[in-house]
Amino acid sequence: MEDEINECIRKKIQWTQLPGNVKKLLNDSPKEYERCILDFSIKNQLRFRGSLVRSVRKDERKYYEMLVQSSIQRLMLYPYHLADMIVKGLRITPFIYYIEVVALLIETEKSYDTMPNFTAADCLRLLGIGRNEYLELVAKARSLGRRGRSKAIRGLLPRVPLNIPMQPWWRVELGYVLEEDVKPLNESEKSLIDLLIDRGSQTAGTLDYNLVKSLYRRGLVYLDVPITGADKVSVPPLKGFVMNRIAGDYFETLLYKVFVSIDEHTSVAELASVLQVDASLVKQAVSLYCRLGFAEHLQPPPRQPSPRLLDERHHHAPASSVSPNYPFVV
Repeated sequence: MEDEINECIRKKIQWTQLPGNVKKLLNDSPKEYERCILDFSIKNQLRFRGSLVRSVRKDERKYYEMLVQSSIQRLMLYPYHLADMIVKGLRITPFIYYIEVVALLIETEKSYDTMPNFTAADCLRLLGIGRNEYLELVAKARSLGRRGRSKAIRGLLPRVPLNIPMQPWWRVELGYVLEEDVKPLNESEKSLIDLLIDRGSQTAGTLDYNLVKSLYRRGLVYLDVPITGADKVSVPPLKGFVMNRIAGDYFETLLYKVFVSIDEHTSVAELASVLQVDASLVKQAVSLYCRLGFAEHLQPPPRQPSPRLLDERHHHAPASSVSPNYPFVV
């Protein structure tokens, strides 16, 4: 029953075009179908534009707010494929998102094992909070009073993200930047912000590592890991993987499917065909594997230095900023 309804939503079938048997499953209620559309879209972290949810919800911002809150409650992975809307629109970076996930677990005194495997791995990567650190935080939280407990718990958590692994072929994107965010920046940092405003996202390896790190830790830029259908990746022995529980949400299920099927001779598009899964979803999965360091791009796209950066690096950036020895951690 639910699968039939979900398939209609996936195919973007409006109420008036629904088969009669599906309408009966919905008790001939357009409102019930609208509820299913919203629920399915949030659970599957669908983009507002281009999906059926746009026909039942008019407030795009409110939709993404609901999606983020629901994803946090379900302890899901950060929806990196929606970062352009969630970071730029809501100013919720992956770091802020996972702070809320960990705070929720601590407040409800849930076991660390409650956190699904990939979510736990991403929390460890960005926050440096693994099983032992979590147990210490829970112990500290128990000594807090009831008044202002929620705020006090967040006060125990990291203030800035860790320096994370970053490959030179990743893209640096401008986040949600306000005028007051720019005031404390030095001239080199302001120049990089201007570059991203004027020319859009830039390949990480063409930029000054220290500037990217500084702006990233301030939450003013975020990182995109672009994957195309022609790309091929390899999976080395896993490091940093956290064995907790399996949540069973749509993306986690796909991640395991991809993980057991991926090999260095098969392109992303071919893998999508073999799995009979939408290619965009497989790209998201492979992108996440590369982000977490669980997969390596076999032929990363070449770095094309920004003309403006080359003009300005004599003033702002060290020569090493565009050298092959680009630091692999930010």
